[in-house]
Order: sequence, then structure tokens, then C-alpha cells
Amino acid sequence: MNREIVKFCSKKGMIIIEKTVTYLYPDAKNASNLKMYQDRTNQIKALYFTKESIKEIEKLPSSNSYAVYFLFNNSEIDEKRVYIGQSMNGVRRISEHVKNKEFWTYCIMFVSDNNSFDKLTIDYLEYKFIKKFKKSSYVLINKDLRNQEPNVSIYDKPKLTVFIEQIEFLLNAEGITISEFIADNDELAYYYPSKKYKAKLFVKDGKFILEKESELKRPLESSKTWKNDRHYKRFNKLIDDYIEDEKVIEENGKIIVLINLVFNAPSTPANLITGYSENGWLFFKGLNELRNN
Repeated sequence: MNREIVKFCSKKGMIIIEKTVTYLYPDAKNASNLKMYQDRTNQIKALYFTKESIKEIEKLPSSNSYAVYFLFNNSEIDEKRVYIGQSMNGVRRISEHVKNKEFWTYCIMFVSDNNSFDKLTIDYLEYKFIKKFKKSSYVLINKDLRNQEPNVSIYDKPKLTVFIEQIEFLLNAEGITISEFIADNDELAYYYPSKKYKAKLFVKDGKFILEKESELKRPLESSKTWKNDRHYKRFNKLIDDYIEDEKVIEENGKIIVLINLVFNAPSTPANLITGYSENGWLFFKGLNELRNN
């Protein structure tokens, strides 16, 4: 058993709020694949595990309780994808996704210490987080986007709002940011392609952000005949996913970005802007100098 305490600071107005997150590793030899973590001042507990460690999670306390969960991929290059679900029997439900949902590599499941979740609670949490992630840079795998808000009493909503804030904080502790990256024109440098393309990129917290109102292009039709047609399929699918999630809009022959889109590397936004296969470091003017510094 291994413990690690990490402190996070956030600012609200002029007030600095400090929180401490405690990490518990049930198997120290397998620490990167299996962990529990929590802000001990609240009742929400996060269980992080990879596909390979799912059987070990079943042995832990609260792992079979009412839960809301998030399936993620951890590719450093490909677009970020997420599936959001709920379970009345915790990890047992997620075991069904090992074979029938291939995209994911790890899960973060949230339960409550004192069993304060019930069916209506997880219905509401699932609904709210689907809405939140729909406005983020993550591509939603969910087919049912739950457009109808669960009928929750006005007396219960304050408690559920606290649950949402706690879960969002614990996601952020693992580097999963739902809120939109905002550009600060006084501090951030912008990187531009040639005048042929209408787009802007900025870098913040190690992420590459394609600014809203940038224009995208579908992959060249000729790329369909390339020896490896993955480029054509992948980027058409990604643009279609963005349109379905209302992250971009396609009208009058243009594809316009509606939110700041976040990427782990610059080549994916470069490919989206041009329709070609590009080296993003070289495509955006001045960006390669950032890498070399």
C-alpha cells in the first residue's frame, strides 16, 4: 500500500482555495494502472483502473456501489474520446465494456463513501456530464445523449451540484479538463498557418489549442486512394463527430470551429485545417522554435 498527497490550488476571484488529494495504491507494483484517490473533505471517491486491472478493482471497497464512470483513451496523438455511463453495480457494468467498446484504455469511476448515490442521482450525474463533455474537446462515444433532464427535486439539486463540482475537480486532478481553455491575449503567443488558411493556434499548459472561428477542411479526396487510407477515414470521421457534438458547424461550404479545440500535439489541428497530412510543428509559423527552446 502506497500513499501520495498532492495539493492543488485554484483561484476564485481574489481567494486562493487549496485542496489536498490523497492517492491510495492497492498494489504498489501496479501503481500506474490501479489507484484510488479522494479529497478527504468530501464524500466522492475516484477509482482509476486500466482494462488490465479491472479484476483487481472488483476486490476494493465500494467498487460495486452505485457509480458514474468515464472511459478514456490515452493516446498522445489521436483525438481524445470519452464514454460516460452509470452503473447500479459499479465495476460489474464496466466489465461488459472490455470487449464491446475497444477504444478505451482506462476508466475513472466515481462512487460515494456513504452510499449517498441512488438511481436518480446517477441518472442526473450522467446527464449533466454528457452535456459538459459535449461542450469540451472530447469526442463523445455515447449514442444516447440523454436530451431529457431527469426529474430531480429542487431540494436535491444543491446536493447534486456539489457532487458535480467534486467529480469535476477529481477529473481535473488527473489532467482531464472539461472547461474550455480561454486565450489571454496579453500573455499568449499565437501561431498562424499561411494566409491560405484561416486559423489560429495557441499553446497553454502544454496543450495545443485551435481557436474557435478557425476553418477546417475535409481530407483531400485523393487521400482515399493512398496506400494507407487511414488519414481519409480518420479525419472525415473526426469532423463528423465534431459536427454531431456541435463543436463545429458546416454550412455554405465552410466548416467553422465553435469552441476552442484542445490537442496533445500540433499535427492533428494542422491536418484538420488543410486536409493534408502535415507536420504541425513546421506548419504553424514560429511553433518549431518553441519546441527547440
